[in-house]
Amino acid sequence: MVMVTSTHRQNRQNRQISHERGFTLIELIIVVAIIGIIAAIAIPSYQGYIEKGHRTDMMSELQNIASEIESRKLAQGSYRAISAQIKADFATAYPQQGTALYTISFSPDPLTSEWTITASPIDDTRMADDGDLSLDYRGYKCRDTTCGTGDEWK
Repeated sequence: MVMVTSTHRQNRQNRQISHERGFTLIELIIVVAIIGIIAAIAIPSYQGYIEKGHRTDMMSELQNIASEIESRKLAQGSYRAISAQIKADFATAYPQQGTALYTISFSPDPLTSEWTITASPIDDTRMADDGDLSLDYRGYKCRDTTCGTGDEWK
């Protein structure tokens, strides 16, 4: 019978412990692959969410401009009287803070009772492929070629 000394037992325990520490290369590769898959799914979804937020902000701004057109028309008595001032105040790039994503235009020139406001995406911005947004005097909304009075802007 062989006697096992306490140092022999300690050496064997130290070897077992040293093999149980850390991660293997395979485990690390699996973790990196999982993170990559999650990122590939999450990033486009997040970008879509951001674009929808920018579009919603612009839609809200178009409705604010439409309200301003009508309130100024009531105060001044005619669309022709307010046309130049409306264009000076609102025919700019939006948003006004940060990176501009849309430009605003009005038709006809000068404004009449059948006006239309159009927000066109600026080229080389994240909204460039989103299509024009428009709102007319009837509350008729268009996003690119889809028009109506419902949820066409979404």
